[in-house]
Amino acid sequence: MTTFDRYLLRRYWHVFAVGYLALFGLYFVIDVFTNVTDFLDSSQGTVSVLVAVAQYYSYRACYFFGLIGGTLEVVAAMVALVLMQKHGELNPVLSAGISTFRLIRTLLVGAVLVDALIVVNQELVIPRIAIHLQVDAGQKADVTGEVVPQTDFFTELLIAGKRLNLRERKIEEPSFVLRPPKLSQNLTTISGREAIPYERGRRQVGWLLKGAHYDDLQLTNLGKKKVRPGRAADELLILTDVGFDRLYNGDSHYEFLSTGELIRRLRNPSFNHRSLRSQNLYLQSRVTKPILNLIVVCVGVPFVVRRESTSLITNLAICSGVMGAMLGINELFTYLGKINLLSVELAVWSPIIVWGTAAAWFAGLVRT
Repeated sequence: MTTFDRYLLRRYWHVFAVGYLALFGLYFVIDVFTNVTDFLDSSQGTVSVLVAVAQYYSYRACYFFGLIGGTLEVVAAMVALVLMQKHGELNPVLSAGISTFRLIRTLLVGAVLVDALIVVNQELVIPRIAIHLQVDAGQKADVTGEVVPQTDFFTELLIAGKRLNLRERKIEEPSFVLRPPKLSQNLTTISGREAIPYERGRRQVGWLLKGAHYDDLQLTNLGKKKVRPGRAADELLILTDVGFDRLYNGDSHYEFLSTGELIRRLRNPSFNHRSLRSQNLYLQSRVTKPILNLIVVCVGVPFVVRRESTSLITNLAICSGVMGAMLGINELFTYLGKINLLSVELAVWSPIIVWGTAAAWFAGLVRT
Protein backbone atom coordinates (compact mmCIF):
# COMPACT_ATOMS: atom_id res chain seq x y z
CA MET A 1 0.00 0.00 0.00
CA THR A 2 1.47 3.35 -1.09
CA THR A 3 1.56 6.63 0.80
CA PHE A 4 -1.27 7.99 -1.32
CA ASP A 5 -3.37 4.90 -0.59
CA ARG A 6 -2.96 5.51 3.14
CA TYR A 7 -3.80 9.17 2.63
CA LEU A 8 -6.98 8.27 0.73
CA LEU A 9 -7.98 5.71 3.37
CA ARG A 10 -7.48 8.26 6.15
CA ARG A 11 -9.73 10.68 4.28
CA TYR A 12 -12.31 7.93 3.78
CA TRP A 13 -12.30 7.05 7.47
CA HIS A 14 -12.43 10.72 8.44
CA VAL A 15 -15.52 11.28 6.30
CA PHE A 16 -17.13 8.12 7.66
CA ALA A 17 -16.44 9.04 11.29
CA VAL A 18 -17.66 12.63 10.88
CA GLY A 19 -20.81 11.43 9.13
CA TYR A 20 -21.56 8.88 11.84
CA LEU A 21 -20.98 11.32 14.69
CA ALA A 22 -23.08 14.00 12.99
CA LEU A 23 -26.02 11.68 12.34
CA PHE A 24 -25.91 10.01 15.74
CA GLY A 25 -25.52 13.40 17.40
CA LEU A 26 -28.63 14.64 15.60
CA TYR A 27 -30.54 11.53 16.66
CA PHE A 28 -29.29 11.91 20.23
CA VAL A 29 -30.33 15.55 20.54
CA ILE A 30 -33.82 14.94 19.16
CA ASP A 31 -34.44 11.73 21.10
CA VAL A 32 -33.05 12.87 24.45
CA PHE A 33 -35.25 15.96 24.48
CA THR A 34 -38.24 13.80 23.55
CA ASN A 35 -37.59 11.38 26.42
CA VAL A 36 -36.08 13.72 29.02
CA THR A 37 -39.14 13.49 31.29
CA ASP A 38 -38.87 9.68 31.32
CA PHE A 39 -35.25 9.87 32.48
CA LEU A 40 -36.08 12.45 35.14
CA ASP A 41 -39.00 10.41 36.50
CA SER A 42 -37.03 7.19 36.77
CA SER A 43 -33.82 8.63 38.26
CA GLN A 44 -32.93 10.58 41.36
CA GLY A 45 -30.38 13.35 41.13
CA THR A 46 -28.41 14.87 38.28
CA VAL A 47 -25.66 12.25 38.33
CA SER A 48 -28.19 9.42 38.18
CA VAL A 49 -29.93 11.02 35.20
CA LEU A 50 -26.65 11.49 33.33
CA VAL A 51 -25.63 7.88 33.98
CA ALA A 52 -29.01 6.60 32.76
CA VAL A 53 -28.78 8.72 29.59
CA ALA A 54 -25.21 7.56 28.92
CA GLN A 55 -26.12 3.89 29.34
CA TYR A 56 -29.27 4.13 27.25
CA TYR A 57 -27.61 5.84 24.28
CA SER A 58 -24.39 3.84 24.42
CA TYR A 59 -26.46 0.77 23.53
CA ARG A 60 -28.30 2.77 20.85
CA ALA A 61 -24.96 3.86 19.37
CA CYS A 62 -24.09 0.23 18.55
CA TYR A 63 -27.50 -0.38 17.00
CA PHE A 64 -27.32 2.91 15.08
CA PHE A 65 -23.95 1.90 13.63
CA GLY A 66 -25.39 -1.31 12.22
CA LEU A 67 -28.38 0.59 10.90
CA ILE A 68 -26.58 3.28 8.88
CA GLY A 69 -23.08 1.83 8.52
CA GLY A 70 -23.74 0.41 5.06
CA THR A 71 -25.17 3.68 3.76
CA LEU A 72 -22.32 5.72 5.25
CA GLU A 73 -19.65 3.51 3.70
CA VAL A 74 -21.06 4.32 0.26
CA VAL A 75 -21.45 8.03 1.01
CA ALA A 76 -17.91 8.22 2.42
CA ALA A 77 -16.45 6.79 -0.79
CA MET A 78 -18.34 9.31 -2.92
CA VAL A 79 -17.37 12.25 -0.69
CA ALA A 80 -13.71 11.19 -0.64
CA LEU A 81 -13.62 11.31 -4.46
CA VAL A 82 -15.45 14.64 -4.50
CA LEU A 83 -12.92 16.15 -2.09
CA MET A 84 -10.08 14.90 -4.29
CA GLN A 85 -11.55 16.75 -7.26
CA LYS A 86 -12.35 19.86 -5.23
CA HIS A 87 -8.78 20.13 -3.95
CA GLY A 88 -7.30 19.51 -7.41
CA GLU A 89 -5.72 16.18 -6.41
CA LEU A 90 -7.29 13.96 -9.06
CA ASN A 91 -5.70 15.47 -12.20
CA PRO A 92 -2.07 15.09 -10.96
CA VAL A 93 -2.78 11.47 -10.04
CA LEU A 94 -4.26 10.75 -13.47
CA SER A 95 -1.40 12.63 -15.16
CA ALA A 96 1.07 10.35 -13.37
CA GLY A 97 -0.50 7.38 -15.13
CA ILE A 98 -2.50 6.12 -12.14
CA SER A 99 -5.95 4.97 -13.21
CA THR A 100 -9.12 5.97 -11.39
CA PHE A 101 -9.81 2.27 -10.97
CA ARG A 102 -6.66 2.10 -8.80
CA LEU A 103 -8.27 4.67 -6.50
CA ILE A 104 -11.52 2.73 -6.48
CA ARG A 105 -9.62 -0.31 -5.25
CA THR A 106 -8.36 1.66 -2.26
CA LEU A 107 -11.85 2.91 -1.47
CA LEU A 108 -13.18 -0.65 -1.69
CA VAL A 109 -10.58 -1.70 0.90
CA GLY A 110 -12.02 0.94 3.23
CA ALA A 111 -15.56 -0.27 2.49
CA VAL A 112 -14.55 -3.88 3.23
CA LEU A 113 -13.17 -2.80 6.61
CA VAL A 114 -16.47 -1.07 7.40
CA ASP A 115 -18.39 -4.21 6.39
CA ALA A 116 -16.15 -6.22 8.73
CA LEU A 117 -16.96 -3.89 11.62
CA ILE A 118 -20.70 -4.15 10.83
CA VAL A 119 -20.48 -7.96 10.87
CA VAL A 120 -18.62 -7.98 14.21
CA ASN A 121 -21.20 -5.57 15.62
CA GLN A 122 -24.21 -7.63 14.49
CA GLU A 123 -22.75 -11.02 15.44
CA LEU A 124 -21.03 -10.29 18.74
CA VAL A 125 -22.26 -7.00 20.17
CA ILE A 126 -25.97 -6.67 19.30
CA PRO A 127 -27.03 -10.15 20.55
CA ARG A 128 -25.41 -9.44 23.92
CA ILE A 129 -27.17 -6.09 24.42
CA ALA A 130 -30.47 -7.02 22.74
CA ILE A 131 -32.44 -6.89 25.99
CA HIS A 132 -31.24 -3.30 26.59
CA LEU A 133 -32.31 -2.25 23.11
CA GLN A 134 -35.90 -3.35 23.70
CA VAL A 135 -36.68 -1.30 26.81
CA ASP A 136 -38.14 2.19 26.73
CA ALA A 137 -36.25 5.33 27.71
CA GLY A 138 -35.86 5.69 31.48
CA GLN A 139 -36.46 2.00 32.12
CA LYS A 140 -33.95 -0.68 32.99
CA ALA A 141 -33.42 -4.14 31.60
CA ASP A 142 -34.86 -5.69 34.78
CA VAL A 143 -38.34 -4.26 34.25
CA THR A 144 -41.32 -6.58 33.93
CA GLY A 145 -42.69 -6.78 30.41
CA GLU A 146 -45.84 -8.11 28.86
CA VAL A 147 -46.06 -11.69 27.58
CA VAL A 148 -46.82 -12.05 23.89
CA PRO A 149 -48.63 -15.43 23.69
CA GLN A 150 -46.92 -17.78 21.25
CA THR A 151 -47.81 -21.12 19.70
CA ASP A 152 -45.42 -23.99 19.05
CA PHE A 153 -46.70 -25.00 15.60
CA PHE A 154 -45.07 -28.41 15.84
CA THR A 155 -46.91 -29.49 19.00
CA GLU A 156 -49.69 -26.82 19.00
CA LEU A 157 -48.66 -25.84 22.53
CA LEU A 158 -49.80 -22.32 23.51
CA ILE A 159 -47.64 -20.41 26.01
CA ALA A 160 -48.95 -17.35 27.82
CA GLY A 161 -48.57 -15.68 31.20
CA LYS A 162 -49.23 -12.60 33.27
CA ARG A 163 -45.77 -10.98 33.24
CA LEU A 164 -42.20 -11.45 32.03
CA ASN A 165 -39.37 -10.72 34.44
CA LEU A 166 -36.58 -9.59 32.12
CA ARG A 167 -33.86 -9.51 34.76
CA GLU A 168 -34.47 -13.06 36.02
CA ARG A 169 -35.68 -14.31 32.61
CA LYS A 170 -38.83 -16.00 33.84
CA ILE A 171 -42.60 -16.00 33.28
CA GLU A 172 -44.69 -14.99 36.26
CA GLU A 173 -48.02 -16.82 36.61
CA PRO A 174 -47.57 -18.78 33.36
CA SER A 175 -50.21 -20.76 31.46
CA PHE A 176 -49.36 -23.65 29.13
CA VAL A 177 -52.29 -24.84 27.02
CA LEU A 178 -52.10 -28.43 25.73
CA ARG A 179 -54.34 -28.87 22.70
CA PRO A 180 -55.71 -32.22 21.52
CA PRO A 181 -54.90 -34.43 19.76
CA LYS A 182 -51.13 -33.96 19.73
CA LEU A 183 -50.20 -33.43 23.38
CA SER A 184 -53.30 -34.17 25.39
CA GLN A 185 -56.51 -36.12 24.99
CA ASN A 186 -58.49 -33.10 26.21
CA LEU A 187 -57.93 -29.37 26.12
CA THR A 188 -55.77 -28.84 29.21
CA THR A 189 -54.41 -25.65 30.76
CA ILE A 190 -51.43 -25.99 33.09
CA SER A 191 -50.93 -22.98 35.36
CA GLY A 192 -48.12 -22.41 37.80
CA ARG A 193 -46.29 -19.94 39.97
CA GLU A 194 -43.44 -19.26 37.57
CA ALA A 195 -41.63 -20.77 34.60
CA ILE A 196 -37.92 -20.46 33.97
CA PRO A 197 -35.97 -21.42 30.81
CA TYR A 198 -34.61 -24.97 30.80
CA GLU A 199 -31.30 -25.18 28.97
CA ARG A 200 -29.01 -27.88 27.67
CA GLY A 201 -25.61 -26.47 27.10
CA ARG A 202 -26.20 -22.89 25.96
CA ARG A 203 -29.48 -23.55 24.18
CA GLN A 204 -32.95 -23.31 25.66
CA VAL A 205 -34.95 -26.46 25.02
CA GLY A 206 -37.99 -25.87 27.19
CA TRP A 207 -39.47 -24.47 30.39
CA LEU A 208 -39.32 -25.60 34.01
CA LEU A 209 -42.79 -24.88 35.39
CA LYS A 210 -42.99 -24.47 39.17
CA GLY A 211 -46.22 -24.80 41.13
CA ALA A 212 -47.84 -27.45 38.90
CA HIS A 213 -48.46 -31.21 39.18
CA TYR A 214 -47.98 -34.02 36.67
CA ASP A 215 -50.36 -36.68 38.03
CA ASP A 216 -53.69 -35.41 36.68
CA LEU A 217 -52.58 -34.90 33.08
CA GLN A 218 -54.03 -37.08 30.31
CA LEU A 219 -51.16 -37.02 27.84
CA THR A 220 -50.70 -38.66 24.46
CA ASN A 221 -47.49 -40.47 23.52
CA LEU A 222 -46.06 -37.25 22.10
CA GLY A 223 -47.28 -35.38 25.18
CA LYS A 224 -45.38 -37.75 27.48
CA LYS A 225 -42.20 -36.92 25.57
CA LYS A 226 -42.78 -33.19 25.73
CA VAL A 227 -44.25 -32.88 29.25
CA ARG A 228 -42.27 -34.59 32.00
CA PRO A 229 -42.21 -34.47 35.78
CA GLY A 230 -39.50 -32.31 37.32
CA ARG A 231 -37.16 -33.10 40.17
CA ALA A 232 -39.50 -31.61 42.76
CA ALA A 233 -43.09 -32.74 43.29
CA ASP A 234 -44.52 -29.40 42.14
CA GLU A 235 -42.36 -29.03 39.02
CA LEU A 236 -43.01 -29.86 35.36
CA LEU A 237 -40.55 -29.89 32.50
CA ILE A 238 -42.18 -28.79 29.22
CA LEU A 239 -39.97 -29.24 26.15
CA THR A 240 -40.56 -26.70 23.36
CA ASP A 241 -38.57 -24.55 20.97
CA VAL A 242 -40.52 -21.41 21.96
CA GLY A 243 -37.91 -19.44 23.86
CA PHE A 244 -37.87 -16.40 26.10
CA ASP A 245 -37.25 -13.88 23.31
CA ARG A 246 -40.35 -14.93 21.36
CA LEU A 247 -42.56 -14.31 24.39
CA TYR A 248 -41.17 -10.79 24.74
CA ASN A 249 -41.19 -9.53 21.17
CA GLY A 250 -42.98 -12.25 19.21
CA ASP A 251 -41.29 -13.23 15.95
CA SER A 252 -39.97 -9.73 15.22
CA HIS A 253 -36.66 -7.98 15.92
CA TYR A 254 -34.58 -10.34 13.79
CA GLU A 255 -31.84 -7.70 13.72
CA PHE A 256 -31.03 -8.50 17.37
CA LEU A 257 -30.15 -12.13 16.60
CA SER A 258 -26.87 -13.58 15.43
CA THR A 259 -26.68 -15.36 12.10
CA GLY A 260 -26.25 -18.72 13.84
CA GLU A 261 -29.44 -18.16 15.84
CA LEU A 262 -31.32 -17.19 12.68
CA ILE A 263 -30.20 -20.38 10.95
CA ARG A 264 -31.30 -22.42 13.97
CA ARG A 265 -34.71 -20.73 13.84
CA LEU A 266 -35.15 -21.60 10.18
CA ARG A 267 -34.69 -25.26 11.09
CA ASN A 268 -37.21 -24.93 13.90
CA PRO A 269 -40.63 -26.52 13.18
CA SER A 270 -42.31 -24.46 15.92
CA PHE A 271 -42.52 -21.33 13.72
CA ASN A 272 -45.33 -20.69 11.29
CA HIS A 273 -44.67 -20.51 7.55
CA ARG A 274 -45.06 -16.74 7.29
CA SER A 275 -42.58 -16.12 10.09
CA LEU A 276 -40.06 -18.54 8.58
CA ARG A 277 -40.32 -16.81 5.22
CA SER A 278 -39.68 -13.40 6.80
CA GLN A 279 -36.71 -14.73 8.74
CA ASN A 280 -35.28 -16.41 5.64
CA LEU A 281 -35.62 -13.17 3.69
CA TYR A 282 -33.88 -11.20 6.43
CA LEU A 283 -31.10 -13.79 6.80
CA GLN A 284 -30.26 -13.83 3.12
CA SER A 285 -30.45 -10.03 3.00
CA ARG A 286 -27.93 -9.90 5.83
CA VAL A 287 -25.58 -12.15 3.85
CA THR A 288 -25.89 -10.19 0.61
CA LYS A 289 -25.84 -6.68 2.09
CA PRO A 290 -22.01 -6.37 2.35
CA ILE A 291 -21.67 -7.50 -1.27
CA LEU A 292 -24.37 -5.09 -2.38
CA ASN A 293 -22.67 -2.19 -0.55
CA LEU A 294 -19.45 -2.79 -2.50
CA ILE A 295 -21.38 -2.98 -5.76
CA VAL A 296 -23.16 0.31 -4.98
CA VAL A 297 -19.76 1.97 -4.53
CA CYS A 298 -18.70 0.69 -7.96
CA VAL A 299 -21.93 1.97 -9.51
CA GLY A 300 -21.69 5.42 -7.92
CA VAL A 301 -18.05 6.20 -8.70
CA PRO A 302 -18.49 6.53 -12.51
CA PHE A 303 -21.08 9.27 -11.97
CA VAL A 304 -18.88 11.20 -9.51
CA VAL A 305 -15.81 11.04 -11.80
CA ARG A 306 -17.53 11.26 -15.17
CA ARG A 307 -15.47 11.52 -18.31
CA GLU A 308 -17.91 13.92 -19.99
CA SER A 309 -18.26 16.38 -17.09
CA THR A 310 -16.05 18.11 -14.55
CA SER A 311 -18.91 19.87 -12.73
CA LEU A 312 -19.06 18.50 -9.20
CA ILE A 313 -22.60 19.72 -8.63
CA THR A 314 -23.89 18.03 -11.77
CA ASN A 315 -22.03 14.83 -11.03
CA LEU A 316 -23.32 14.71 -7.47
CA ALA A 317 -26.88 15.39 -8.61
CA ILE A 318 -26.74 12.54 -11.15
CA CYS A 319 -25.09 10.23 -8.61
CA SER A 320 -27.77 11.03 -6.02
CA GLY A 321 -30.49 10.28 -8.56
CA VAL A 322 -28.91 6.95 -9.45
CA MET A 323 -28.54 6.04 -5.75
CA GLY A 324 -32.17 6.92 -5.11
CA ALA A 325 -33.27 4.74 -8.02
CA MET A 326 -31.14 1.86 -6.72
CA LEU A 327 -32.67 2.17 -3.26
CA GLY A 328 -36.18 2.18 -4.69
CA ILE A 329 -35.56 -0.88 -6.87
CA ASN A 330 -33.93 -2.76 -3.98
CA GLU A 331 -36.92 -2.03 -1.75
CA LEU A 332 -39.26 -3.14 -4.54
CA PHE A 333 -37.54 -6.52 -4.77
CA THR A 334 -37.71 -6.88 -0.97
CA TYR A 335 -41.42 -6.02 -0.95
CA LEU A 336 -42.16 -8.52 -3.73
CA GLY A 337 -40.33 -11.15 -1.70
CA LYS A 338 -42.34 -10.34 1.44
CA ILE A 339 -45.71 -10.66 -0.32
CA ASN A 340 -44.61 -13.92 -1.99
CA LEU A 341 -44.69 -12.64 -5.58
CA LEU A 342 -41.01 -13.55 -5.87
CA SER A 343 -39.12 -16.37 -4.25
CA VAL A 344 -36.87 -15.36 -1.36
CA GLU A 345 -33.73 -16.21 -3.30
CA LEU A 346 -34.79 -14.21 -6.36
CA ALA A 347 -35.87 -11.21 -4.27
CA VAL A 348 -32.54 -11.10 -2.43
CA TRP A 349 -30.08 -11.89 -5.20
CA SER A 350 -31.72 -10.01 -8.08
CA PRO A 351 -30.39 -6.58 -6.94
CA ILE A 352 -26.85 -7.96 -6.90
CA ILE A 353 -27.25 -9.35 -10.42
CA VAL A 354 -28.84 -6.15 -11.73
CA TRP A 355 -26.43 -3.70 -10.13
CA GLY A 356 -23.38 -5.88 -10.67
CA THR A 357 -24.16 -5.79 -14.38
CA ALA A 358 -24.79 -2.05 -14.18
CA ALA A 359 -21.44 -1.49 -12.46
CA ALA A 360 -19.63 -3.20 -15.34
CA TRP A 361 -21.72 -1.23 -17.88
CA PHE A 362 -21.12 2.16 -16.22
CA ALA A 363 -17.37 1.55 -15.85
CA GLY A 364 -16.90 3.09 -19.29
CA LEU A 365 -18.03 6.48 -17.97
CA VAL A 366 -15.10 6.83 -15.59
CA ARG A 367 -12.55 9.53 -16.33
CA THR A 368 -9.14 7.84 -16.42
